[in-house]
Amino acid sequence: MAQRSDADWLEDCRDDRDRGGRRESFCEVREVRVRAAGGTISMEGLRNGGVSATGWDRDSLVVRTRIRAQARSSSRARELARQVRTVVSGNTVTVDGPRQDDDDESWSASLVTMVPRRSDLRIETRNGPVTVEGVRGSMNLETRNGPLTLRELGGDVRARTTNGPLTISLVGSRWEGSGLDARTTNGPLTISVPEGYNARLEAGTTNGPISLGFPITVVGRIARDIATDLGSGGATISATTTNGPLTIRRR
Repeated sequence: MAQRSDADWLEDCRDDRDRGGRRESFCEVREVRVRAAGGTISMEGLRNGGVSATGWDRDSLVVRTRIRAQARSSSRARELARQVRTVVSGNTVTVDGPRQDDDDESWSASLVTMVPRRSDLRIETRNGPVTVEGVRGSMNLETRNGPLTLRELGGDVRARTTNGPLTISLVGSRWEGSGLDARTTNGPLTISVPEGYNARLEAGTTNGPISLGFPITVVGRIARDIATDLGSGGATISATTTNGPLTIRRR
């Protein structure tokens, strides 16, 4: 699924009234463009909001922050949003904002970023989705509560979600790099594999059914774990779920 445009996000955000209309919303998108400083690009510590990182063929880092604030009046919601700051220091991106001591006031911020196609990434969010697409490098990706989507990646990738679906979409004929280690604790796992793909595939579920969309050769009976060479083999693609179904399909 393609990333929603800023215009679509703003329209949805402004139309979403909370608590039966008791609170007013203020929504805006801010953008920062800087030259990538080299080293690991870090986007960590988001409490309520997601992170999306898409690779592109430039040496610059573009950070768009989607901010939503809610309060009892539109003027107060706007004031809350003004206190939210996106700070880009070197290759570290952080979002700071006011303390949320009033039950009728809240704010959230999500990052939609463009990064050089060859980048090392460290991304962490507590409550929100993480999506990474079209990037190759050393990556450590984690969300505690939210979906985790990995598309067209390469390099040495470690990815974790505690509560949320894990979706992996492979591309080309093989994994370029040392491999992928991805896990979800509570959520479905879906792996999309192109025809003619070459890799060592290790996938499994502890508590859930398995659905295979194309023939896979394994030694012995398919139980909860699958370990097999796709094509001529290659880098290891390891992906598991503890509580959820496993689906492997053609892309």
